[in-house]
Amino acid sequence: MVLLFTVGWLYFTPHIFYDKNTVDTLNFVEDGLITVASREVKNTLPIVKELTPEKKQIYITKLESIFDSKKLFLKKDLVIRDVADETGISVNNLSNLINSEFNLHFQDYINLKRIEFFKEKINDSDWKGLSLEGMAWASGFKSRTTCFRAFIKHTGKSPSEYFRVIRISPEKSPSYFLKQSPN
Repeated sequence: MVLLFTVGWLYFTPHIFYDKNTVDTLNFVEDGLITVASREVKNTLPIVKELTPEKKQIYITKLESIFDSKKLFLKKDLVIRDVADETGISVNNLSNLINSEFNLHFQDYINLKRIEFFKEKINDSDWKGLSLEGMAWASGFKSRTTCFRAFIKHTGKSPSEYFRVIRISPEKSPSYFLKQSPN
């Protein structure tokens, strides 16, 4: 029994056989990234430099064109992997791009796209008979609550407040109500 315990313990703790001062140097290279030498130390991840400005611009253009043409944000269970597969941008690069360029997390970025779509379609004849919940659903939100929270976060107004203002002064464009993200 002691032998079985010892073998099991050694299997899960092999680091006791290594010198703590030994450090391996690894090189990480990815398309469009600068090569970075990283030291592998226990419990650390390799550090990858940010994308070059040229690569960022290419990725932003690709991301925007995919969203404009395929309207991926309308998919209710959209995850970053879906967007990465569609654009050909790695998940890490895509997350880094959205965080650095738009100062938003992925889900906030998607919700912002949904709100923009919601605002564009608000006066569409196909949407005239829809309730706020129906409009939220058609914009890609999973629920009315998620829509309301995102709307308030990105515009400072609830969808119903937005409707009241649009009805009072329809000459104001929907972009008038889109405030900058607090992040």
